[in-house]
Amino acid sequence: MKKLFVLLAAFSLAATLFAEKLNINASDAKKSYGEKITITPNDNTVSVSKNKIVLMPKKEGVEYTISGYFNGQIVNKTKNTVIKLNNAFIENTSGEAAIYGEAKTELSSGGGSKNYVVSSGKSSSKTAAIQCKKNLEIGGSGTLYAVGDVYHAVKADDVKIKGSGNFYLQGTKEGSGINCENLIVEKDKTFKVYIVNSKNGVKADFTINIASGNFYLFDNKTALKTDTKKDDPKSPHSITLSGGNFFLERNEALYKTEENAYKASGAKITEKN
Repeated sequence: MKKLFVLLAAFSLAATLFAEKLNINASDAKKSYGEKITITPNDNTVSVSKNKIVLMPKKEGVEYTISGYFNGQIVNKTKNTVIKLNNAFIENTSGEAAIYGEAKTELSSGGGSKNYVVSSGKSSSKTAAIQCKKNLEIGGSGTLYAVGDVYHAVKADDVKIKGSGNFYLQGTKEGSGINCENLIVEKDKTFKVYIVNSKNGVKADFTINIASGNFYLFDNKTALKTDTKKDDPKSPHSITLSGGNFFLERNEALYKTEENAYKASGAKITEKN
C-alpha cells in the first residue's frame, strides 16, 4: 500500500509539472552566484580578461571545472575539451554567445549542481547562449539552464545529448531551443531535457535521431523540425525516434520534415493540446 501511494504521488507530481507552463527565470537565479568565477585548473592554458576567458589546452580531453559568476564569453579553442559547470552562472549581455566552442566541445553539468548559461542584448547574427563552430556534446548529472534571449539556446553542427541530468533550453519565438545540422541521442540515456518557448524546439538542417532520453517540449511552434528538399535538394532530411519518452504540450505542430521521413516506432509519445 505504501509503494502504491508513492507511485500515485509521483504520477500526480509529474502530471502537475506537465500541465504547467514552464518559464525560466534566470534574472532571479543570478543573485545566488556571487560576483567571482573560479576555474580549475587555472594555469597557462587559461587566458582571463575582463569580458573573455579563453581555454587553450595543449592536448585533447582536458576538463576545466567552472564555478561562480561571469559576464562575458568563455571560448574553447581545443578539440574535445570538457567544460564542467559546477554551480556556475555564465552570461553574455552583449548579444554574443556566453559559451563558444571554436572546436568540438563537451559541456557537462556537475552532479548536484545548478548552472545557467544566458545570452542577451542585441546582435546582427542569430547567436545562441551555447554555440559551437563544430560539434557539441551536452551531458552530466546536474542541472543546466540555457537561455538564448538573442535567438537560440543551443547552436552547433552536430549536437549530442547524453548523461542523466536535467537540461532546460529556451530560445526565442524567432529561434530554436536547439539549432543544428544533426541531433543525436544514443541508446540508454536517462536525461530529462525541457525545450520550451521557442519557434522550434529542435531545428535540424538534416536529421534528428533519438534512441533514448526524456523530452518535454512545451509552448513551441513546432516541436521537431528538419529542412526539406525545398530548402536543400542535395541532402537527406528525416526524423527518427527509435526510443525515448516525449511529452508534448501547446506546440502548434509535433513535427515537420520531408514527406514520409518521420518514424517514431520505438518512442512513447504523450501529446496534449
